[in-house]
Amino acid sequence: MKRWVALIAAAALAVGGQQAMAKETKAEQQFPDVKTRTKGIIPPGGVLTSKTGGNTVDAETREAKPRADGRYHYDSPKLIQRLKAMNVNTYLFGIWESPTDWDDLRSEFAPLARAAGIDVWLDLVPPSECQADRPEGPYLEGYCSRPFKLDFIAWARNIATLSLQYPNIKAWQIDDFLIARNSDLFTGPYLAQIKATQDAINPNLGFLTTMYHWDYTADHLEKLAPYIDGVLFPYLGGAQSTTDPRFLAAQMDELLGKLNPLHLDLILLLYTDRFLDAALPPSPEYVAESLKVAMPYAADGRIGGIVAYGAPVNYDRRPTIASNNLAQTGEGRLSFAQGIYTTAPAGGFAEAYQQVTVDPAAGSYNLRFATYDQVSRTPAKSGKLYKEVLVDDQVVWRSDVADEFGFTWAPASVDLTAALRGKTTAKLSLKLYAQAPANFPIDVGFDSLVPTGFTIANFGFEDVNPATRGWQLKQQSPIIHGTIDKVTPHQAKDVYDVIAAAFGGQPQPAVPTTPSAPIPPDLPRTGTTYQPGGVGAIRNSAMYGKGRLSLFVPERSATNAGACVWAEQRMAVDPNAPRYEISWWDYDAYAADLLGYHLKQVTIVTSKEKKLLSNLDAAEAPKVWMNGQGNWGAVDITQFVRGETSVVLQVALCEQQGVGDYMIDVGFDEIDAVGLSVTNGDFEQGATGWTIFSPHAGMKAQVLTAG
Repeated sequence: MKRWVALIAAAALAVGGQQAMAKETKAEQQFPDVKTRTKGIIPPGGVLTSKTGGNTVDAETREAKPRADGRYHYDSPKLIQRLKAMNVNTYLFGIWESPTDWDDLRSEFAPLARAAGIDVWLDLVPPSECQADRPEGPYLEGYCSRPFKLDFIAWARNIATLSLQYPNIKAWQIDDFLIARNSDLFTGPYLAQIKATQDAINPNLGFLTTMYHWDYTADHLEKLAPYIDGVLFPYLGGAQSTTDPRFLAAQMDELLGKLNPLHLDLILLLYTDRFLDAALPPSPEYVAESLKVAMPYAADGRIGGIVAYGAPVNYDRRPTIASNNLAQTGEGRLSFAQGIYTTAPAGGFAEAYQQVTVDPAAGSYNLRFATYDQVSRTPAKSGKLYKEVLVDDQVVWRSDVADEFGFTWAPASVDLTAALRGKTTAKLSLKLYAQAPANFPIDVGFDSLVPTGFTIANFGFEDVNPATRGWQLKQQSPIIHGTIDKVTPHQAKDVYDVIAAAFGGQPQPAVPTTPSAPIPPDLPRTGTTYQPGGVGAIRNSAMYGKGRLSLFVPERSATNAGACVWAEQRMAVDPNAPRYEISWWDYDAYAADLLGYHLKQVTIVTSKEKKLLSNLDAAEAPKVWMNGQGNWGAVDITQFVRGETSVVLQVALCEQQGVGDYMIDVGFDEIDAVGLSVTNGDFEQGATGWTIFSPHAGMKAQVLTAG
């Protein structure tokens, strides 16, 4: 069922009306005096584009099978078709994931895009996102912009030359000049050399970088302004959020005031797929609401355009990530969340409320509900964030998020007789309140509301239509954000269609009203500590399908340093393969933010050696499904596998230090290979093909299959 937001329809019609009026009232639109417009790289209505990015899902189209070189190439014809249907006029082509990306651009994508009327901007990565030239060998290498890697003088020369062959190549951008040690490379003299190199070949080629909201200091702008033509601005709400559109207009206005006097253009980068530091991925409703705000800025020329980051152009490859659905029942829940590297100030809160109808003849009043805290139970998190239920703004129930039931749906009940007796209506509120500054990521859920003696609209949070959902949302914090989080199997297609409608100036169908189904009467009445696949756990924690590998240490269980649990299988080696690689996705959302204890390990065992390919701290990675060694994608194991007839793959959870009460549940899923045979890499056939080892008390390896 479609869930597109009706708001986008009004936005699209308004933009269309503005454009028509502009044509009637003046022959030539007045744009800001910025370098991109002088160079002519911004089309009428702005650049409307998409791009892939680090660990986005289905944001690009790769061919289903590797070519003769053993590499997965861009599926350029399919990508062009999807871009045309999404109504883009430009594509920000990423040169990062495969060494073949540059050749795919030159020989396939650029000419096809030119024939389709699509301009091309190139997207390169800085040192912080380039893992290349490791002395240990290719197995520790990963994504990087190849072939020229970090030689941006060579990149400037070759891109400018290619832009003469394909005039639809209009610009290029290097990500994150100012992140980490990147600024050590991108000095003023080096940027001047880049600019001089490209300008000598094509002075009309655009050159941009990405700058976050906190980057626009006078020093940074003074350093960069002489050499770049504009910036891509990733919008992240108040802080690290891809569900909060409240600040978009104000932030664009603020940055335009800083950039336009320096003749620099602003391109909005809107996250339409996950951002690794955010608590929740963008919903179709968030994307639509944000585009409603941003499209008029592009249409009238205030900004140079919009990049739909992670737009799911490959939406039909697989369904939505299963573990994204954290609802206890159905597909929807109320969420209060804050991202990584943020601190919610004391006194702030996010709240959902509605007026409920009270039966004055009822003998008693009660509310049963369930809450979910995606946070580990550690002393440092106690006493800071509280879940609350209020009646007429008076607290009637309260619980610390650092309670006994992290990562599970815990039932709760509150007697409201005193609060509701004698009333016919009342204001019911659900809230997350910051009693003290809270500097840790959190996702708190409410679901399955069962009232006695009164009625609640949308008690299962299945309806996300603002006109009918019943709940009003109030935010009194720039960090904590409340939303009705509904995850459906067709989420990617819904996001794609929202972007296509906005970019095409087309109205969208209204969001259907989705009533909540009756809450099952057999839900647990008591809370339990987390067990993989157990009572209170989310219903499906796989990446795709229903199966995953679980490597687990329970709460209050002691382990010893060096102890491991693991799964392994022997894989046949194709002697004729041009190269060999292993790819996997792992997941450690069920981990505290305590480094130095639990390690995720991937090992290959050959006839000659046992080689550790990946050794990552489970508390270090983002709490989402991540791809490959060090989050850098597939691992090239050619140097170990060549000449073997078979090898053994092991995926393990190992203890760097013994623990006494530090829960962890590491997931592995979607294990694949080039040049080797993998049996049941998606764990959809239970443990078939795998041998499971749990030799240590207090640790358990098992294959989970959702019911």
